[in-house]
Amino acid sequence: MIIATGLVLASCGGYSDEQGKAANDFCDCMDKDAFGDFDINYFECDVELNNSYDGEVFADEGWTEALEEKCPDVAGKMTTAE
Repeated sequence: MIIATGLVLASCGGYSDEQGKAANDFCDCMDKDAFGDFDINYFECDVELNNSYDGEVFADEGWTEALEEKCPDVAGKMTTAE
């Protein structure tokens, strides 16, 4: 019972190393501002990331937490743009 509870609690908080790496890559891509437009940059960076990482990296709230920590300005624009 104690082991099961520990596993549940460990899986519920924070983000994985892979999510952190993906968030760093996404933030770096967005910082380049290759197209001068947030929406186009977002789309292109998202396509690049989806080609580089497994879809499970983006499947839970850990991805959002990683983005909010690594590049809060981008995460803020993403939530206000939706």
